[in-house]
Amino acid sequence: MKKFKHHVYFAKPRQEQRHLFPHVCFSCRKSFKKPTREIARLCPQCHGPMVMLSRKFSAPRMTDVEQWRKVEFLVSHGFRFQSIHEQPSGSLVDYPATLAEAKLFVERHAGRVR
Repeated sequence: MKKFKHHVYFAKPRQEQRHLFPHVCFSCRKSFKKPTREIARLCPQCHGPMVMLSRKFSAPRMTDVEQWRKVEFLVSHGFRFQSIHEQPSGSLVDYPATLAEAKLFVERHAGRVR
């Protein structure tokens, strides 16, 4: 335990600091990197529910409403930006760039959601 001016600092366990995952709030269109935990996280801004995604996820700008719609569509269909491999080649599948592409993507890869 260290003291900083008027605050007491409690170090987090190393295991908790090691792996941070993006947690997104679709209402605020924001992403926060947080460690995993059993209890659902709430957005620090609006206190609404947040969704944990894969560490491979990169959040769009808050003002890019179309990209956030695409992300929300994919997440609502079970895609949390985990790796998906093409069968039988095993090559990595790129996530769609637009909402229209996302609809085709969901149809094509629906059986691969974990």
